[in-house]
Amino acid sequence: MKTYLAAASIALISANALAQEPPKLWKGDVQFGYNQTEGNTDEKNVFGKVDAKRKNGSWTYDVHADGQNNQSDGERSAEAYFVSNRLAYDFSEFNYTFGYAGVDKDRFSGYRYQATLAGGYGRRIFKTSNFTWDAEVGPGVRVSEYDAASDDGDGQVTEAILRLSTELEYALSETASLTQLLSVESGDENTVTKSTTALKTKIVGGFGLSISYIMEYNQTVPQETVHLDRQTAVTLVYSF
Repeated sequence: MKTYLAAASIALISANALAQEPPKLWKGDVQFGYNQTEGNTDEKNVFGKVDAKRKNGSWTYDVHADGQNNQSDGERSAEAYFVSNRLAYDFSEFNYTFGYAGVDKDRFSGYRYQATLAGGYGRRIFKTSNFTWDAEVGPGVRVSEYDAASDDGDGQVTEAILRLSTELEYALSETASLTQLLSVESGDENTVTKSTTALKTKIVGGFGLSISYIMEYNQTVPQETVHLDRQTAVTLVYSF
């Protein structure tokens, strides 16, 4: 009888401890992809990405970072990094305000960096248990620095912009989800459009696979650079 009571007490204490376990502060994904080819062509491709979200009452904080590094026959053929922070406050079920900051650095784009700071109004257009659609609009400022100075010697441009973005998240099943993010930052000197489409599947535990396709279009580019950059990546995902 004593043994039974002791076991029951331990089980009850364990259940209470699990029930009182605090919720996770952050939720998100860490992704990594690597590909190496040797022979007639020697290539190395590395891609990494981190997405983290924290929700506290009416506040939501999103952090994103990604990087890409490619080498072909010993020569660097691609090197790009992007970091963004977004803070949103829900003042009703379907309406919110936001602040956004992002820095894009692409060694082969003709720009040393492009940095954006914006804020404005967001609307949750559609929301169900497996589908959400948000849209945002607001003014901001963008600073762009060229690799080479222009004819007048000014290698940096600061301009007012209007930033628009929309994001869709759709849970296809318990183990697969699709996301689509589109943003447009329009100013007098340049308009930057970026689209990210990603399909993520769960394999076992917190591990899965992701296939993503990214397009970035600059309306104004320095000489000897193209307007459209495209990237396709297959990565291993760990969700936390």
